[in-house]
Amino acid sequence: MNVIVAGAGPGAEYLMTEQLKETLKAADVVISSVHFDGIIEGYLRLGINDTLRYIQEHKGEKKNVLVLASGDTGFYSIAQTIAGKAPKDINLKFLCGISSMQYFSAVMGMSYADMKLVSLHGRGGSIVPHVCYNKKVFSLTGGDSKVENILMDLEAAGLGDVKVSIGERLSMRDQKITVGQASQLVNHKFNPLAVMIIENENAKNVKKPLRDADFVRGKAPMTKEAVRELSAFELQIMPEDIVYDIGAGTGAMTCVLALRASESFVYAIEKDAEAFQVAKNNIEKLGTKNIKLIFGRAPSPEMEKFPAPDKVFIGGSSGNLREIVEFILRKNHKVEILVTAVTMETISEAFELFKEMNMEISSRLVSVSDTHKLGRYHLMKAENPVYLIKGRAREE
Repeated sequence: MNVIVAGAGPGAEYLMTEQLKETLKAADVVISSVHFDGIIEGYLRLGINDTLRYIQEHKGEKKNVLVLASGDTGFYSIAQTIAGKAPKDINLKFLCGISSMQYFSAVMGMSYADMKLVSLHGRGGSIVPHVCYNKKVFSLTGGDSKVENILMDLEAAGLGDVKVSIGERLSMRDQKITVGQASQLVNHKFNPLAVMIIENENAKNVKKPLRDADFVRGKAPMTKEAVRELSAFELQIMPEDIVYDIGAGTGAMTCVLALRASESFVYAIEKDAEAFQVAKNNIEKLGTKNIKLIFGRAPSPEMEKFPAPDKVFIGGSSGNLREIVEFILRKNHKVEILVTAVTMETISEAFELFKEMNMEISSRLVSVSDTHKLGRYHLMKAENPVYLIKGRAREE
């Protein structure tokens, strides 16, 4: 069996390539999960699972099967699923098409060279982290991630002032383009066949380090910048990681974690009312909106609603370290946990607890001294030494 997966463009016949039209003529069977009525005759309307089943059941037949993908095969397409799951003994090829991203960018007169490309269609997740850290974001929508839901998500995160361009039924006769601020469009209804370009002039640079002077200060102690950077390094946070910050304090470490988890969220908790308010102010000031901050003492009942973490930073446990670690491990037994400690009691407790939990333990002692001017001289002034104690599941 010969199977060709071809990008059919945004939907209009005039955007189909000549190569695709020639391939259509030679095809014995045409399959598509999207609507092509009035444009292509006699095709099978099958979803991805039924398409794979058809290929499996007929793979021994001498047929030319054409599977139509909307847009381009290389842009969040069923082509990747077919490539990964189709039988290995078929002859599989791909034909490119025009993606909705290319089409809509041209309509809007924009370059997509500096655009973050995202698909929320059938994938869930949130657009918020991407918008926080990219000046331009293109997003496919669909499923539970409708345009209306994305707009509400942006406004709830404090991003209601970003510019949003929405393209509905692109290339069709009833194509519609809507432009405005997210907060202005939040109560509008949009077609499920829609894409978005979101522009955030105040997007933050994830590669720019946060210095102590960047933060609003309060009476609560703040994790110093050298310890923040080393802690984030020890946790090896990936952009898609879900991260917890236990004992967020003034939010300095929380914001650093948010920059690292730039395509996901940091879930933070702080029990001190004054520190909690300072942390909120720092999040607002620095634009790290991919943070879900709650008030309380960990582990609180509200934390049950948090998704399972990949990485956890514990900067303050208030004597509840065992309860916190047990709660985290119930969420994900393969999680990596980093505890910072300055007292011998916390150091000992963390080591013994991780050992009891049969976790692999590593540690690092951080001693930092900074220069301070005294008259015409410069002296080194030492900060309190900090232990970074990490526990992780042993390799199976």
